[in-house]
Formats: sequence, C-alpha cells, structure tokens
Amino acid sequence: MLKNNFLASLIIAGSCSSAYASSLHVDLNDDVVEVGFKTAITAGAEFSANYLYSRPEGDLADIGIKASHRQDIHSFSIGAKFSKLWANHRDNPHSFAIGGDYSIDLANKLTLSASGYYAPSVLTSSQLSRYYDVDAKLGYAMMPQATVHIGYRVIQFRYKEQANLDFTKGLYIGAAFNF
Repeated sequence: MLKNNFLASLIIAGSCSSAYASSLHVDLNDDVVEVGFKTAITAGAEFSANYLYSRPEGDLADIGIKASHRQDIHSFSIGAKFSKLWANHRDNPHSFAIGGDYSIDLANKLTLSASGYYAPSVLTSSQLSRYYDVDAKLGYAMMPQATVHIGYRVIQFRYKEQANLDFTKGLYIGAAFNF
C-alpha cells in the first residue's frame, strides 16, 4: 500500500512541474534498478523522488527537497530526504537523512558529480543506528535532453541488533532524460 502511494506521488509531482526543468533517470546494475524523478519547484529549490529495487535486498523509496545554486562550472545543493526500506529478510526501517550534492563541468558535455546523505540514529527508526547513501558518477550529455552516466554507489543501513544491510554497493550505468 505504501509503495503504491509513493508511485502515485511520483506521478502527481511530475504533472505539477510545468514551468520548471525536470528530469527522469534510470540507473541499473546486475542486482539493482533505480527510477527517479526531480524537478525544480522554484528558482533554487528542487524536489526529488526515487524508487530502487534490489533483487536480493528489497525495495527502497525516498523523497527529498534541497536548495541548489549554480556558479560557473560548479553546482551545489544541500537538503534532506526521507527514505523508507521494505527489506526482504529483516526489519523495515525509515530515516531522515541530511546531505547534499556537488557537480563540476569538466569539459564540454562532461560532468563529474558526487552526493552524500547521512542519518544518525536520532534521525532513524528504532531499528537503525545509522543510514548513509554515497554516490559518485561521470556523465556525458549526448544531447540537451539526454545524458548517459557511469557511477559507483553505496547505500547502507546499520542495524542496532541485526547485521548491517548493504542495499547496493558497486558500479552502475544509467541515463537521464531532461524535459
């Protein structure tokens, strides 16, 4: 039920973004697929929603909001996101993580990006001692409406009384579609 509500929220958010830039991305590797949406809600503010399916681990969804700024070849953002995990073989925690993103245009059409989000135990459900999501990727803009990228991502849930869960840890390929 909660997963269906999240997907409905993605559709509604997408339909509300008529005046500002939006993008849809798909990332995948052998075990994980991610579909995400982000849109500018005002100048300097962005809303995002992502859904990840991991064959061995379960489902993960997050929604976030962040303030962003672009200065020449640099882009910065800082914000927060709420994540909910539906694990296959353990408790289903949630977290409220704080973090941000940075990207730099290396050359014409080539961008290096990194992001990191962290939630200590005070910002997680009672089952977790912490949560983090770290991502780095290199993207190439094939055209103004499409970018392809390769990246490395680690999402980990650290449980208090269970073994840690590496939801994903490794390389992935993907594409983003801008509209």
